[in-house]
Amino acid sequence: MAAASRDPSRLKRIPKPAPPRVIRWFQERPSPYPHEQEALDHIRELMPPAEPFRAWATFCFTAGSGRVNECDLLILVPRGLFLLELKAHSGRLVNNGGTWNFHYADRVRTLRNPLHLTEMKARELKDRLVWAAKASGSHVVIPRVEAAVFLSARDLRSELDEQQRINVYGRNDRDTGLPRIWDDLLALPPKSSSETARRELFRFAQLLPDLMKKIGVSASTAHLRFDDDWELSKSPIDGGPTWEDRLAVRQHPIREEGRVRIYLVGDQADEKARRAVERAAEREYQVLQGINHRGIVQALQFRDHRGCPAILFRHRSSDLRLDSYLDTYGTSLSLADRLNLVRQLAEALRYAHDRSLYHRALAARSVYVSCRDDGSRPVLRVTDWQVAARDFDTTPLSPVGRSSLHSEHVADAAEVYLAPEFDQRYADPGDLDLFGLGAVAYLVLTGRPPAANRSELLQRLRVDGGLRPQTVADEVPDELNDLVFSVTRADVADRLTSVAAFLEKLDAFEQQRTAVEQSASAGVDPLEVLPGQQVADGWTVERVLGTGATSRVLLVRAEVVTPEGEMRSETRVLKVALDEGARAARLRDEAEALEKVGGGRVVRLIDGPRQMHGRTVLLLEYAGERSLGERLRSEGRLTYHELARFGDDLFVALDQLAGQGVRHRDIKPDNLGLFRRADRSWELKLFDFSLTKASDENLRAGTPGYVDPFLGADPRRSRYDDHAEWYAAAVTLHEMASGERPRWGDETANPAMRDDEVPTLAVELFDPALRPGLVEFFERALHRDAHRRFEDLRQMREAWRKVFATADATAPPSTPATVDASPSVSVEEARDRAAEAAELDTPLGAAGLSPAAESAAHQLGATTVGELLEIPPHLISRARGTGTLVRRELNRRHRQWRTRLGQRPEQPASAAAPHATADQAGEAGAGRRLGVEELAALVAPEPEERGRRPEAVRLLLGLPAADGSPSPLAPWCTQLEVAERLGVKQPTVSTYHRGAIERWAALPELREVCDELVEHVRAAGGVVVVEELAAELRMRRGTREGADDPWRVAALASAVVRAALDTELWEKNKDEENQPRLAVLRRGGRVFVAAESLPGTDDPVPADLADYAQRLGEVATRLVAADPLPDRSAVLRNLRQVPVPEGMAPLADTRLVALAAAVSGNARYSPRLELYPKDLGLVRALRISQAAAGVLPGHGVSAEELLARIRSRFPDLELGEPTRMEVQDALREAGFSLEYDPQSRRFLPPAVTLTGSGLSSLTTGRHTDVATDLAVVAAAAGRDPVALLAERLGESLRRGGFLALTLRGRQLPGVAELLAAAYPLTPVDLGAVFLGELRRIADERGQWEAVLRSDARFAASGELSRGLRSYVRAAWQRTEERLRERVAEAGPRTVLLLHNAGLTTRYADAGGHALLTGWQNAARRSGADPHGLWLLCPTDAPQAAPRLDGRIVEVLGDHERAVLREDFLSRLAENGSAAA
Repeated sequence: MAAASRDPSRLKRIPKPAPPRVIRWFQERPSPYPHEQEALDHIRELMPPAEPFRAWATFCFTAGSGRVNECDLLILVPRGLFLLELKAHSGRLVNNGGTWNFHYADRVRTLRNPLHLTEMKARELKDRLVWAAKASGSHVVIPRVEAAVFLSARDLRSELDEQQRINVYGRNDRDTGLPRIWDDLLALPPKSSSETARRELFRFAQLLPDLMKKIGVSASTAHLRFDDDWELSKSPIDGGPTWEDRLAVRQHPIREEGRVRIYLVGDQADEKARRAVERAAEREYQVLQGINHRGIVQALQFRDHRGCPAILFRHRSSDLRLDSYLDTYGTSLSLADRLNLVRQLAEALRYAHDRSLYHRALAARSVYVSCRDDGSRPVLRVTDWQVAARDFDTTPLSPVGRSSLHSEHVADAAEVYLAPEFDQRYADPGDLDLFGLGAVAYLVLTGRPPAANRSELLQRLRVDGGLRPQTVADEVPDELNDLVFSVTRADVADRLTSVAAFLEKLDAFEQQRTAVEQSASAGVDPLEVLPGQQVADGWTVERVLGTGATSRVLLVRAEVVTPEGEMRSETRVLKVALDEGARAARLRDEAEALEKVGGGRVVRLIDGPRQMHGRTVLLLEYAGERSLGERLRSEGRLTYHELARFGDDLFVALDQLAGQGVRHRDIKPDNLGLFRRADRSWELKLFDFSLTKASDENLRAGTPGYVDPFLGADPRRSRYDDHAEWYAAAVTLHEMASGERPRWGDETANPAMRDDEVPTLAVELFDPALRPGLVEFFERALHRDAHRRFEDLRQMREAWRKVFATADATAPPSTPATVDASPSVSVEEARDRAAEAAELDTPLGAAGLSPAAESAAHQLGATTVGELLEIPPHLISRARGTGTLVRRELNRRHRQWRTRLGQRPEQPASAAAPHATADQAGEAGAGRRLGVEELAALVAPEPEERGRRPEAVRLLLGLPAADGSPSPLAPWCTQLEVAERLGVKQPTVSTYHRGAIERWAALPELREVCDELVEHVRAAGGVVVVEELAAELRMRRGTREGADDPWRVAALASAVVRAALDTELWEKNKDEENQPRLAVLRRGGRVFVAAESLPGTDDPVPADLADYAQRLGEVATRLVAADPLPDRSAVLRNLRQVPVPEGMAPLADTRLVALAAAVSGNARYSPRLELYPKDLGLVRALRISQAAAGVLPGHGVSAEELLARIRSRFPDLELGEPTRMEVQDALREAGFSLEYDPQSRRFLPPAVTLTGSGLSSLTTGRHTDVATDLAVVAAAAGRDPVALLAERLGESLRRGGFLALTLRGRQLPGVAELLAAAYPLTPVDLGAVFLGELRRIADERGQWEAVLRSDARFAASGELSRGLRSYVRAAWQRTEERLRERVAEAGPRTVLLLHNAGLTTRYADAGGHALLTGWQNAARRSGADPHGLWLLCPTDAPQAAPRLDGRIVEVLGDHERAVLREDFLSRLAENGSAAA
């Protein structure tokens, strides 16, 4: 056997194995499309069976981004690696830019050049091959994957221009006008003829099958199924950096078409990128919910698609992108056609803006067009809402404009339409949309995009200041050229203010150009008619009011003959159904309802439904120039009179509906028109009955915020009912009373899932006279349990009327002149007596005005009788929002007080020098009373005195030093404090003091002051604080003209008062008959002056009076800490509960409130007898006073005028001198949409546009975020709210994550230490860490003083210089390093407590915001460090959304926020824990 094996002849007879069969064409199954398979066979027949040829046909792969790419053919040839996109369209091919049009005998097929999408697939395929080579350890160079398009139709005739022919090829067996696919591309020789390159290519060819297998290429089509019923197109029709669109078709039960947007969340993307894409998908779907307009795409379904979020949109396969539509049909479009496109786009944006929805990235690629085969009757639809902003709470700025844009979700092709400020953080979304509207209008009017690329666009804007269509299209009219320029100005401040203003100017142009030549009987199609044209029956269109989900609404006018034979012009509303199907049916339903209930407080149906040019139309009564919603948004809450009148109108309308068994289903201010009657009075008219036939089983028909959220949550309320109708009415009434809707928690969760029994009411915004009644009314009308609401409409209406009846029946607060009046007199008698006793400084509420008249006077800016007398009677007669009776009452009292009181007397003035000697003062004061400065000169030490005596006396009196500086000691300091200051013994100071008193006692002028003070103390009820006496002295004696600073005058008056009281108590002046008439008592830090009891009387002793006053001050301090602040009746009720000393006559209401505020350290009072904290804050003061409401467009209001309005309501509010930027930020946070105009230096409201009230629109009043009151939840569960909060914090420690802790600013000191002592937290004073790092960086470079100067300029201007920005960024980076060190030191499961973090807001754009959000997200990630992050957020409104220095802190829901209650903190301080 061994020998045989060594025989060579035997070895030769063993056959050699056959070479392995090389597979060169990979295709699992034939293409289901014959034309595609024919194209593949065409190439396969040309491909030789030799190296390095390989090909993969009809396969798909998943890119690193998660995108599933469907590929037609990948082929490796000696020239390289090519990815071919196959198209089999035949006919004559021409292009217009990137749009390809295949012309057939009877139609045109439009296609975007597919090369761009093919190149994107090629790049992603190469990336996957590189990954596969690395993963398998194959050291092979992956060549570039070249993209090309193969047009395989046999009868194709290409006329593509040179640019579009690049990388586009035709068949190899005939001339199609294109290069041949094999001869001119795939058969070309290799680029390099070297042997090394050849061997590398061959090796790559041998490895390529394994690499393709590694990346998972397959012929699977599972990714082409969506929700089982929908089949997706093989190739995307569009795509962006993070998404792709595919056509979708459903065959059963009926054939439907759509478009699915798949957001690409790749396995290789980091968590931050993944979450950003998911948020974009969620945003696009959420912002479109409740939006129903033919010009805005409808999002039908949101679901997961192979691990990626996906949205199904309504779409037709024949729909074209706007730029493609213009490329295809642009040459056949007239100017009227182009204007129609612009108008449709503008109306869609106006509809969106009215619902606080902003696109922010509007571009031609974001607009699709549906049209007929010939391009006629185009209908625009705005898509791509993935970076949109929508304020579901309708709060105008924040955080609509403060949500960051994510440009990674915006396709590059959109860049030439985006505003120059698009990349700026917090760019105004309305301004972004205005620019986008103008840029797209530029394309529509000229047929050309605004620029070739982003840099060219910015250059044009820098040079021209905006886009002017006439620069490329002379035929564009001047008016349209100016209109486009007005909304595309480079400077945001120069642009038009709104889309509505854009439409107004478009209306004006169309009216001007339209020559009405057609006869009245002919008219124009009402869906296409323009302003100035006529529709049938002689009606001329004045204005297009808008287009909604059901109809187009026109304001029309005609000359009609009255029954008396006179010609009269009448205005009506024409509603035109958008189609003759479901929308026409809804118009017929509306007509049926109006036939039953129209008239009175409901708009009348004048004619219809009938056909006009084949359209179903209704002719309706015009409900007014503007809606109630527009009135509330522009001017704030209704006045007392308007609220009573219009509220009653609403109940009349509801009664009309109930009598006929009709439900409106969409009651809201925007569906109530303000109608002016023939007598020039106003009334409400209810309109838009398009939902009256909505099924009772449809529980969500209507407008979010007005729909009863508890329908369906209770098994007893599974169908729409009357309580739901009345709920919407109650929300509307609340908005009328406050300018805001009530809110359930923070409105991020379904109210039915919460425990709140009633929503949070805007109590502080109610009229003070109506507040108690309104709170009672709304807590019942809006209760979550319908069975605890009003039983029927009659009961609800009677309760509403009772609110006003109770207020009108309330007697005026008492004054010292009326406090002894008989309580048995009628209200009218009490008001007449109060008016007769009123003085110039009497508050109007105590002067006998009715609540309605008082409210009207406040609207005019008057709070006292004297201020009302300064208002001319003709202005009172024209006062807005007042009825005839109210104006008559005001004018009657005005005449009464003018006759009795006359003009306000001038304040006494003195010309004597403040440091005049006694003799000089006496000479100057001969024949007249001395002023404050002269009296102070009398009691001040003589200038020539030497030693410590004059300084001791000056300190005791609190007089300013010789250089004008204030006294170093507090007013009314003690002798001991002076002695310690001077370094002497107290008896020495006492000796100095007694000597000064002896000198003062000899001054007759001071004895006169003593008599005045005694008189005032007795008139004030027997007890005052010394600050009140000083103020009274200033008022009685006055100051010299041009007096110094107020603090100096106050110090001088206080010195005189102290000298006078010391004189009054001087024992050498007293005997048995002349005893002191006053007593001075100290209680804590307060000095009281009380009247001594007279012999033989039951008057209380001074000590009891001082104790009583102190208790009043304590109550006042407690009241001003409440949220919301109490109204006048609550203030008086609480103060009256303080026991009065025996023998003391009751104080007048006005005196009671004034004394309580004077004694309290923090409380102040207003002329309306309201108490408020002196540190109320600018934002809250703006909200409560509504100082920015009703600002007239074009006139505006200055910062100084705003502050004056606030101080009129809150006279002693400590606001300082806020900068313009601080005022602007406060306006935004308070919910006022005023913007600063640098030219006029005034804050201006958005332009008022009269859109009319013939079309429903969803826009609501201002809102502020309000979190759920933990006490309500706890009470509902029978739990201690403090214990409940402690449990929440404990759970947060265990679970980790982010938690924002809100609390009142005044409670902040020491809270961080309390929490750190009670819980295992690592506290970090973020501000201190940051400033320390900033100081170190600056000191390293010797630039600390320069940094401080730059920061001061930043505080004044709001513009962060480049140099300071670099220092701040570096400091934040080092701060982050310090935080990481703290976490590392603390060990695993660390929970950081960040406090004093306001600088992250101040320097948000220079790294502060990034640091904070980065640590928030780190805490949210499971297993990451830190385990948890708590952030202290001090604010004026702890139940509102968490804020740092006015900027909202981003939270993902209620689980990331908690309110640190005052009782919780108190328990922590007392027990060291929150345990009960």
